[in-house]
Amino acid sequence: MPAYRSPAEAEIREPVVARLRELMPAARIIHEIQSACQGPTRIDVLAVTPDRIAAVEIKSSRDKLDRLPAQLEAMYGCAHHPIVALHGKHFTVTETPNYGTWVSAPKSAGYGMVWGFDLPQVHGSEQYLRHEIHDRWAKWRACAPSGAIDMLWRDELRAIVARRDLSSRTSKLTMPELIDLMQWNLTGACLTREVCAALRARQCPEADPPVTDAGRA
Repeated sequence: MPAYRSPAEAEIREPVVARLRELMPAARIIHEIQSACQGPTRIDVLAVTPDRIAAVEIKSSRDKLDRLPAQLEAMYGCAHHPIVALHGKHFTVTETPNYGTWVSAPKSAGYGMVWGFDLPQVHGSEQYLRHEIHDRWAKWRACAPSGAIDMLWRDELRAIVARRDLSSRTSKLTMPELIDLMQWNLTGACLTREVCAALRARQCPEADPPVTDAGRA
């Protein structure tokens, strides 16, 4: 475990990674990655398949939620599945005479996928899951959000433009120019696969081994 990571966060990160491997078995797991190449928001865990991205923000028992709305917005901008993983202290637990234990996530967690840990058992489950990544979602094709391309490094953008034969002068183009070329010339499906392939092949300080995707369309 890296020195900067608290044991409290590790207690949530480990089951988060395990759950992502169950839901997205083809995904490469990457830890601590910027939501934009030059951006200030860092994603705790990223899961990337050849054509789908899930991003997770972790809030342990030692964390506050004041930055969560901005972090969630950044994840919505670059991932198909933005997920908030919260320690039980951040939930409101209410005991009702007719419906048993009722667990409510904080409003700052938004209305997407919220995973809760160290919560009282609800309906026989060890963790509370609001909106799961269903198998049918994995079969449903969707382009990556427009901000996904902003996670790529300059050399990754250049490599894609050169491989797709979009320009003969990639070394002289700025990052915005490279992105414009890709967005103008590639379909949403091609762009999604290229972004995912670049992230899966990147050398990262803390991640699964790099994966090279063959046969990108």
